[in-house]
Amino acid sequence: MSQGRSEIHEEIARLHRDGAGGVVATVVSVGGSTPRSAGAKMLVYVDGRTLGSVGGGVVESQTIDRALSLLDGGGPCLLSFDLDEGTELACGGKMQIFLEPIAATPGLIVLGGGHVGLSVARVARDAGFRVTVVDDRAEMVSEERFPFADRRLAGGTALLGSDLRVDETSIVVVVTRGHRYDREWVRVLLPLKPFYLGMIGSDQKVRGTFDQLVEEGVPRESLGGIHAPIGIDIGAETPEEIAVSILAEVIAIRHGVTDTAMLKEKPEFKGRNRE
Repeated sequence: MSQGRSEIHEEIARLHRDGAGGVVATVVSVGGSTPRSAGAKMLVYVDGRTLGSVGGGVVESQTIDRALSLLDGGGPCLLSFDLDEGTELACGGKMQIFLEPIAATPGLIVLGGGHVGLSVARVARDAGFRVTVVDDRAEMVSEERFPFADRRLAGGTALLGSDLRVDETSIVVVVTRGHRYDREWVRVLLPLKPFYLGMIGSDQKVRGTFDQLVEEGVPRESLGGIHAPIGIDIGAETPEEIAVSILAEVIAIRHGVTDTAMLKEKPEFKGRNRE
């Protein structure tokens, strides 16, 4: 089923807004008999799905293959097709299709709008992340408090699946106002297997939270992927210093730095204790 241009444009706008990757394929010139006219568009998602069409058959399959290859870091390019007797689309015409990648922007979800959450959101924004801040208290995620956040959501775990999307590419920092709320978020986030899931708390509090999760039926082995205590140990004490330590860990892991001394077994962090 073909989609109208307005639908494709709306979806392209959504990808830009969400920071998601993809490739826009546009028929820029045609000659002779061709399956689509100039201006036809197709959106290629990172998982190979498509929206719209640039003609079907070998033209479309080769366009999709080239589009997916651009997601590994390639720039815009122009494809040319001769639709002669040697192709399954023996139209006799010519087509040129312009491929333009939509660069994915990393997103970071901050669960908790308190002092640490505020600092994490600010540092993450300065580091180039799209920032979503969530708190069950509406006043803690107001525009006045977080003018630099891309999204501000008031609510709890019920937001998942509707206003808040978390998947295997997500970076989530859990710094709510209390361990009970941290535990509630971690319990529902674990099955979603986010790329990074970090939880604030001292070693003692982390162990206690993990024990409670196990008592509630969470497999202990699934807790190994949680970064807790969160962040790299730089002796952080203030919310601003803690935010730097958290973003340092997130950035290091995104870039594959997992074997440095800073990322090994961490002692109890003075600045992250919740007694």
